[in-house]
Amino acid sequence: MWTPTPLATKIALVREAMSGLIGKSLTKYETAELLSDEGTWEAWPDLPIRLYTDSETVVSVSWSGFDDLWIEQGMKLPFLAEGVTVRWIQNGISKIQSAVGNVMHAVLLGRGEMSIEGRDLEIWTRLLIECEGGWSAIFNALDENGYAFHTTMPSGSFVKCI
Repeated sequence: MWTPTPLATKIALVREAMSGLIGKSLTKYETAELLSDEGTWEAWPDLPIRLYTDSETVVSVSWSGFDDLWIEQGMKLPFLAEGVTVRWIQNGISKIQSAVGNVMHAVLLGRGEMSIEGRDLEIWTRLLIECEGGWSAIFNALDENGYAFHTTMPSGSFVKCI
C-alpha cells in the first residue's frame, strides 16, 4: 500500500535545493511544451518548472504521483524524455507572471487533502514561495505541476522550510 512521503523528508529537500533562492530575485521561469503528433505544441506540466534568479541560480521543481516532490539545482529532469520533442517556454503562464522580478523571502510546504478508503492522509503537496507582492504556488495537480499566484496568504496548513 502506498504511504505519503514524510514531511521531514520534504522539508530537508526544500532546504537543500532552495536555500540559495532566498534574497534573490526571480528573473524568469521556464515550463515545457511537447510537440504533438498533429504538429502543435501543448503544455507538458509533467516536466519541472525551472526558476531562474538574478544570481544565475536555476532550480527545477516537479510534482508527480500522489505526493512525490522532486527538486534539483540546475536543469536536470526527473525522468528521461525520450522519443518526444520538448521546448522550453519562458514566462508562459499568465497566472504566475506576477512573481517575476520579485525577491524571494521564504519557502513553505502546505498540506493537501487526500483520503484512501475513507481515511484522511497527511499529505504535503503545496509548495509556496513567498515573495514581494504575494505567494507563488507550485502544487501537485494530479501527477503534474499546477500553478497559482496569491496576493494574500492562501488558506490551509503550512510549514515554513526556509
